[in-house]
Amino acid sequence: MSSGNLILNVPTFPEASQLSGQDTWRAFKDRVDLQVQVRGLKGYLDGSIPKPTSATYVYPAQTPSSVDSHFPSPGEWIQRERMVALIIYLNCTDPVGIGIEKDDSAHKTWQYLVKKYEARDEQWIHLADTALRAQKYNPKTTTMEEHEKKMKNLLKTLHNLGGLCNDYQFRLIVIASMPESWKDYILNVPGIFSTDVFTYLHHLYLDKVGRHAESTDDYIKDKVAALVAQHLASLGTGTTAASVKRECPICINPVCPTKVRHTIDRCWAKGGGAEGKAPKSWRDKHGTKAAASSTSPIDVYVGSSYSPKGSESEMMPF
Repeated sequence: MSSGNLILNVPTFPEASQLSGQDTWRAFKDRVDLQVQVRGLKGYLDGSIPKPTSATYVYPAQTPSSVDSHFPSPGEWIQRERMVALIIYLNCTDPVGIGIEKDDSAHKTWQYLVKKYEARDEQWIHLADTALRAQKYNPKTTTMEEHEKKMKNLLKTLHNLGGLCNDYQFRLIVIASMPESWKDYILNVPGIFSTDVFTYLHHLYLDKVGRHAESTDDYIKDKVAALVAQHLASLGTGTTAASVKRECPICINPVCPTKVRHTIDRCWAKGGGAEGKAPKSWRDKHGTKAAASSTSPIDVYVGSSYSPKGSESEMMPF
C-alpha cells in the first residue's frame, strides 16, 4: 500500500459511531483504533513515531519507506500523521464543540479525547447505574421491543461512562424491571444470558398483552358498530317523520276551521265533501263557528268549485 493512496481514502464512520459525546465515545474509539491499525499508522496515534527534523534526518538513496516504518522522511511523516488526524477530525459531529483543533497533531488530539471521555466520574456512573436499575416496564404504554431497546441503551450509557455491569447482572436487572402482575411468570426464566430473557419476555408479551389487545379491539369494534346502527336508526326515523310532515294534506275549504291533516273531500265544515258527518265533539267545538263564518262571493265560488256536493245553483254569478 503506497502512502499516496492512503491520503485519498479517509473513512467515514456510520452516524452512530461518529463522536458526538460520551454516548458514542466507545464506538468511535474502537473504529479509530481499527482504522489506523489496518493502515499501519498506529505509531502516529500513540506518538511512538516522532516527527523527524530536516537537520537530523539522513536521506538514503532508496525508494520511499513503508507505511509502518518508524523512520519516515519528514514529508512522509507529515502526510501519514495528517491522515490519522483526518480520520479523527472528520468523524466528529462537532469538532469545535468537542474542543479539537484541526492543526493539532493526531497524538495530541487523541490524548485530549481519552482524557476527556475516559476519566471515571463516579457521580455520573452512579446516576447511570441508578437509571438502569430504576427502569420499569409498563405493558399498557410500551411494547416489549421498545423496553428492550431502552434497557440496552441505558446499559450502553453506563459502559460508556466507565461503569461495570456484566451480562449476568443485566439479565437480573431486566427480570426485575417487569411489572408486579407478571411476577408469577418470571420466577423461572429460562437461559443464562440477557438475550434468553428477552426472547422469553417477547413470547410472554405476545401471549398476555397480545390476546388482551385482540379482545379489547373486538369489544371496541362491537361497541362502535352498535352506536353506528343506533345513529342510523335515529336518522331513519327523523327522515320518515320529516317526510310525513312535508306530505301532510291541507284543506282548501274557505270555511274550514282546522285546514290541516285532511283534504276538502273529507272536510266536515260547510262546503266540504264530508259536510254533516263530523263527530259530536267536533261539532261542539267548531260547528257553530264554521256555520257562522262569513264568506265572500269569491270564497264561496272557490270552495264550491272543489266541493263534490256543490251545485251550479250555489255558484254566485259575477
